[in-house]
Amino acid sequence: MAKLTLGGEGMFKIPDSASAFFMLSATVWLVIGVLMGLVLALELVFPDIARGMSWLVFGRLRQAHTSTVMFAFLSGGMMGIWLYIVPRLTGRRLWSEPLGHLCVILWNGAMLIGIVALLNGYTQSREYAELVWGIDVAVVLVLILNMTNIYMTVAHRTEQKFYVSMWYIIGSVIWMPMLYFIGNVMWNPPTGALTGINDSIVGWFYGHNVLGLWFTTGLLPVIYYIVPRETNTPLYSHVLSLFAFWGIAFFYTGVGGHHLLWAPIPYWLKTIAVADSIGMLLPVIAFMMNIYLTMRGNWNRFFSSIPLRFVLTGWFAYILTSFQGTHQAFRAINDLTHFTQYVPAHSHLGLLFFAGSVVMGGMYYTLPRIYDCRLHNRTLANVQYSLYLVGFAAFFGGFVLTGLVQGTAWVNQGLPVWSVLPGLRPYMALRAIGGAVIVLSVLVFAWNIFATVIGRKAVGRPPVPQPIPVRAGV
Repeated sequence: MAKLTLGGEGMFKIPDSASAFFMLSATVWLVIGVLMGLVLALELVFPDIARGMSWLVFGRLRQAHTSTVMFAFLSGGMMGIWLYIVPRLTGRRLWSEPLGHLCVILWNGAMLIGIVALLNGYTQSREYAELVWGIDVAVVLVLILNMTNIYMTVAHRTEQKFYVSMWYIIGSVIWMPMLYFIGNVMWNPPTGALTGINDSIVGWFYGHNVLGLWFTTGLLPVIYYIVPRETNTPLYSHVLSLFAFWGIAFFYTGVGGHHLLWAPIPYWLKTIAVADSIGMLLPVIAFMMNIYLTMRGNWNRFFSSIPLRFVLTGWFAYILTSFQGTHQAFRAINDLTHFTQYVPAHSHLGLLFFAGSVVMGGMYYTLPRIYDCRLHNRTLANVQYSLYLVGFAAFFGGFVLTGLVQGTAWVNQGLPVWSVLPGLRPYMALRAIGGAVIVLSVLVFAWNIFATVIGRKAVGRPPVPQPIPVRAGV
């Protein structure tokens, strides 16, 4: 293995260096993203905490927080993990390491400019599509360059059989550029939007599919890769994994309309959204059982392997958020939860507890292998996991309780929105407390990751047996 250094003229050609720098930059963005989230949570408890600071206004900071977590952290980390996995499943090095570095530089540069622009009020004001048109162009360019790098690696592969992770990654890299272009209405630069209800339909087609055809199909292959590797057990069923893949591709594309059940969109579109949301249970159950059956007899490794613990937490969170998403599509439940904090509870369950867990687990798995060293401190990783679990439980509980109180008051009691607000403060405080614990967990994670890369503790290997010298004639 070539020695990967943090500097030097030949750095951009060293195998896995682009993968490592994608993940390290994503770690920095994770810290920034959760700090933004904590400020937002505090603003919901103390509304005047950021008075006089325009760049901390809730409307601006919330958009910056969303883009930081979804694109700068999750997408950057995910692409970095892909650049590690794909060469190992194709039997050849990444097609172009310098092209990978170009993607790292362009991606982080675009995110930095775009997020600073959001904090200064330059936005398209559309869910998950807030970044302005010039940044959209840079994002699509990186997505296409990354797709080219992965596809060319696949084209020159020496391993002819495709492991299931490759199906998911290949699908993700070709779907996302098209999805991002459509969802951000990039053919209309002045506004980045359509007019009227059509914009809502396209917006939620994009908003839901960026989760389904990017993060879901991009992170399930990480679970499919790490679980068998860490348990030394073959995947239970390749057929089940492909059933899940095509099920996601078929059902997920139509679920976005369940966010618009009470909007004046065609009724048949609402019905398709509900039906597809129910149909999504099929690929979810297939994936759930495939990993569960792969883990048979290996559950003790959940406690001994840090990467496995995080990706299995992501596996559990994916199941939970998928079932929650399906039940939210039912009209009676949607009537109660729509416009309440129950919906962002669902979003955070998917984006943080599912996607975030898998990305962190992927980093714990790949970075020590890239740098040929041990994790800096396993105890820190265990502490981080405990803080993460406790913090998210409180955080998620605050969201859910707030949403249920809101929905019950509005729908069942007919109370106006303003009259319900004072009673929500304790639950918002619970959310902020949980968020503070998550921030602490993330700081421990970042410290452990960078200490691993900088310190590079040697991997303990058994000594090589040496032959015992024997004198002639003995």
